[in-house]
Amino acid sequence: MSELSLDDGQVIHFEDTGEGPPLLLVHGLGAPSAFFARTVAELSRDHRVITVDLRGHGATPQGPEPLTVDRCAADLHALTEKLDVRGLTLLGWSLGATVAYHYLHRYGTARLRGLVSVEQSPYLLTEEGWEHAAFGALDAVGAAEADRMLGAADRAVTAALVASFFAEGSTPPQELTDELTDVATRCRSEAKRQLWQDVLRQDWRGRLPSLGLPVLFLHGARSRIYPSAVGHWLADAVPGSRLEVFEHSGHLPFLEEPEHFHRVIRAWVRMTRAERTEAMRR
Repeated sequence: MSELSLDDGQVIHFEDTGEGPPLLLVHGLGAPSAFFARTVAELSRDHRVITVDLRGHGATPQGPEPLTVDRCAADLHALTEKLDVRGLTLLGWSLGATVAYHYLHRYGTARLRGLVSVEQSPYLLTEEGWEHAAFGALDAVGAAEADRMLGAADRAVTAALVASFFAEGSTPPQELTDELTDVATRCRSEAKRQLWQDVLRQDWRGRLPSLGLPVLFLHGARSRIYPSAVGHWLADAVPGSRLEVFEHSGHLPFLEEPEHFHRVIRAWVRMTRAERTEAMRR
């Protein structure tokens, strides 16, 4: 892994692999960039693939300051500036999608060609008239329980969280779940709790339509994290966006249906590149 020193003295770790149209993959809460290892190995055959460990995840230390989604977005901005990457497709999975929304809202689209949002809801808590909360109906009690679990330094708790990422009713390979649990245990408990508490305050329902670039939403039809039809709500809410549903996946379509996932990402990158080229000719 390479490292980048930031303006506050923090060091973040990232990997930059392959050549071709650039992709930046942003991981989820308590699930560092190592979750993307198989995805990177495949997509880096014909793409430049950049991954980063957010603060308190994987190889990146947490640092002394409070950890927020906005701070993670600022770190992404620093990384794209350092690498001077342009024509970028930004892919955020779960919490990483919310970080990507923040990046776009704060820093704009100058370096980007498109956004891929994987398995995330714009608002995680339940309220009257809103059926797309995390876990179907996350309320204050459930949020506090999730906070407790995220703060537990217990491998069995982490393994249960990882298992919940897979499709309802599925039996994922034990080797894979063990591997993911191993890397998930390297995330700092306090970092996970701080980000969880901050993401609960995020409400992107009214802001997503104005992100200003092509958006692709990817959702698992058998997700236990987002069991509602939130992908359809998002596709309806964001003009010109597209939705791809993975019928056999839960929260991890890039691992549960990898060939389908890679095919969709490659097609999306080709399409947005072609649209950009056509727009420049006009």
